[in-house]
Amino acid sequence: MIAVLVALGNSIRAGARSQASLDRLVEPAQGIALLVDVRTRKSLGVHGAAAAAAQLVPPGSTLKPFVLAALLRAAKIGPQESYPCPGRLRIAGRSFDCSHPRLAAALQVSSALAYSCNCFAAHFAERFERGELAAALERAGLGSLTGLVGAAEVTGRIPVAAGTEANQLQALGEEPLLVTAAEMAMGYRTLALSAGHPEMAPVVEGLEGAVEYGTAQLAHVDGVRVAGKTGSVRTASGARMAWFAGFAPSRAPEVVVTVMLQGRSGGADAAPIAGRILQAWRAGKIA
Repeated sequence: MIAVLVALGNSIRAGARSQASLDRLVEPAQGIALLVDVRTRKSLGVHGAAAAAAQLVPPGSTLKPFVLAALLRAAKIGPQESYPCPGRLRIAGRSFDCSHPRLAAALQVSSALAYSCNCFAAHFAERFERGELAAALERAGLGSLTGLVGAAEVTGRIPVAAGTEANQLQALGEEPLLVTAAEMAMGYRTLALSAGHPEMAPVVEGLEGAVEYGTAQLAHVDGVRVAGKTGSVRTASGARMAWFAGFAPSRAPEVVVTVMLQGRSGGADAAPIAGRILQAWRAGKIA
């Protein structure tokens, strides 16, 4: 059985109640899950601690909130700036499709995030200067040790993108960019801490929209508004990885949840597990 670790002060011990709850929710899918207290930075529960600390995986579309936040903060995009999604693009000889419905209206930051529009993210990523996106990701906590789990950690790989296509691939969360699930949890904690800042409003609205009408609807929790993002990515070895990362409540965040597992898509496989974890937290079964 994979242990669930609960942080108390500076120590980490197995918590039987949280362990039982997370095991029931995560173990059938053989996944990794973390629940983190936004205020204290402490882990409330970790399923698959060793893998959460050391398994490096491309983040896929869970990276898009960081990309759009960096563009907004640098005034490289306006919150109402729009772009009509063409549905498909090619980067460095690779095709990337947008899975969302064809929309009559052009997308803006919030709707592009809710629908996880690859074309939108790649188009505006062209505006980053060399190293600018990598620096923003590192400031958010990616590529750094987290101390979240009682296991030996490795740091992610946040390369400096050289050129337009490298910036675009990085903005889509593709290799060679790699992160751990623990890093992603801490990155979303950074987003949660800035959720009330005016420049972050389109990002928070987009993450709310992802759960309400976009790619992450299966993470919905009755009675609490969730902000979250899915990701679906194929590794260099050919494995298909499914992600969900988010926080709740969306406007006054208390917890961050991150789920990562092998699966066909973040929306179908990771989001429902995250929703059940948040339901258990809200019911007091994980604390």
